[in-house]
Amino acid sequence: MADKVVFLLDNDKDFLTLYSRLLQSKGCRVFATDNLFLLLKYAKTVLPEWIFIDEDFVPRHEKELVRIIDKNLPSCCQTYFAIMSSRRDCPADVKMPRVKKIYKQAVWEKMLEITKNGCNLH
Repeated sequence: MADKVVFLLDNDKDFLTLYSRLLQSKGCRVFATDNLFLLLKYAKTVLPEWIFIDEDFVPRHEKELVRIIDKNLPSCCQTYFAIMSSRRDCPADVKMPRVKKIYKQAVWEKMLEITKNGCNLH
């Protein structure tokens, strides 16, 4: 499980700290940042299995951000994305392969699903 990597992209430092520690306690390697440049730099070599992105990081442009990140990943990488929404009634269907939209307050439940499967959720 230690070879599985999860990235978190959010401007909320407390969220990043808390969820990084929780995921690490479950055996995942975690890279948490509020800096897109650093995420892109490390994602090229570390090959994250999941990237969780706060929708408020780039309001109304989440899909474009996912495309930018995905385009900068090696072609062999099958990274999945979770867009974290502050709205409970957010639509889960983003109409993009490998992308899910989830209510931010339910993120821990989704992360637990990932760790149950060795940090691997499909």
